[in-house]
Amino acid sequence: MRKYSEEFINSSDILKKAVLGFEFEFFVKDLSFYKTLELLNKHLSPVEIYGFRQYHPEFKPNAKRFALTPDLSGGSNMVEVITGPLPYFEAIFYLNKILKFIQEFGYTNEKASIHFNVSFEDKNLSDLNILKLILNTDEDEIYREYPSRKNNVYSKSIKKIIPYKEYDFNNIPIDIIKNNLRLPEDKYYGINFLHINNEKDEQRLEFRYIGGKDYEKNVGQLRYFLDKFILNVAKCIDGAFTEDEIESLESHLDKNISNFKTFSSYDNFLVQYPTIALQVDRVSDYSTVNAYYMTLYDRLFSLLDSTDNLKDCIINWMTGQQKLEIVDAHVKCTLNISDFDFINCVVEGIFENCGLINSEISNSQMIRCNITGGDITASKILNCVVENSELKDCFFMNGYFNGNMEGGVFRSGKLGQYANISSTTKIVTDKDNFFDTKFDTDEHNKKSKKGFKGFGK
Repeated sequence: MRKYSEEFINSSDILKKAVLGFEFEFFVKDLSFYKTLELLNKHLSPVEIYGFRQYHPEFKPNAKRFALTPDLSGGSNMVEVITGPLPYFEAIFYLNKILKFIQEFGYTNEKASIHFNVSFEDKNLSDLNILKLILNTDEDEIYREYPSRKNNVYSKSIKKIIPYKEYDFNNIPIDIIKNNLRLPEDKYYGINFLHINNEKDEQRLEFRYIGGKDYEKNVGQLRYFLDKFILNVAKCIDGAFTEDEIESLESHLDKNISNFKTFSSYDNFLVQYPTIALQVDRVSDYSTVNAYYMTLYDRLFSLLDSTDNLKDCIINWMTGQQKLEIVDAHVKCTLNISDFDFINCVVEGIFENCGLINSEISNSQMIRCNITGGDITASKILNCVVENSELKDCFFMNGYFNGNMEGGVFRSGKLGQYANISSTTKIVTDKDNFFDTKFDTDEHNKKSKKGFKGFGK
């Protein structure tokens, strides 16, 4: 049996200078929030656990005070334990304690993950060579052990950050690529870089790769990747590029530049994607599509580059709206998708400013989307307009809702004339308890068909 925890035993001089924080996502077994809070305080004493009924409260955990919050991304019984930053050996102690707690009182599934936040006592993350870290991160090794995290839109590949569309050949000087690197503005990558330029005490790299069913049961494997992440970061602070890294970059550029060039003509597209029917204003004859091809080229590539194995569908360019609509597709995002329309599709991922009609949506995050006639399961619906749709085990916040909602959490928003909220949906208001919602007034307790309760309009 491999002893993961001893893999880097000779690197203790570097590891002991690390400062670590953890975020544990898990589900509780038949325990109330308050009982979970009580047991955590007992198991982690002398650290105090502060419980919050709100998602992402304005509370700053430290070495003596951790937080327990609901994690609405997984439904109403998913919680998150957030530690403060801790010295390496103290952090390992609490890592083991909390994993043991999850094994005894909780469970995990494909929605759950653990995040490692890494910084150093003696190093400044603002000196990090980001491109070097990207090239040194072996994502294939991670995905072999945690396969559900591959192509997971909440832990996207950091290799996608490396620019390539601007270049015509692969042997670009590595410093040119480094200087043209643009970090994403969202946190949903395998490594979240958003906090590396904070003040020294607030700096951290968040590693989001690890998770999935039963992640808590192989502690040695978690320790192995944690130590490997720490050591990779350490050697990439003020680190120069090696020959192997230069070769790795050239290989990456060669592959991606070649893929991008494949889209340079409609004829190439037809060869590469024979099962996708390309149309312009729902006209599919060759001469029409070919005439518009360079107009829609970049948007088409963006769609295919952001999805996993898109095929067997229709993609229609709407000239009036200057927008692509996708029909009859199974869409699994590997990157965030914005400004497309989806009709009769099955989708999963993060979508922003999209229109969705008669589509099945699951395990997704919808932001400022218009959704009509949808079947939506286990998703976060934020600032969206949702009409004539069925929501099951979803989190709804802001926006407008005019459909049926079963289970899940209704955080805020306007309800339409035909909106129905089930008795199992947890409603978050100033008066209602997040974990034991009650429908107090007659206005909030109007009965409707199919076992749903109408909520105040």
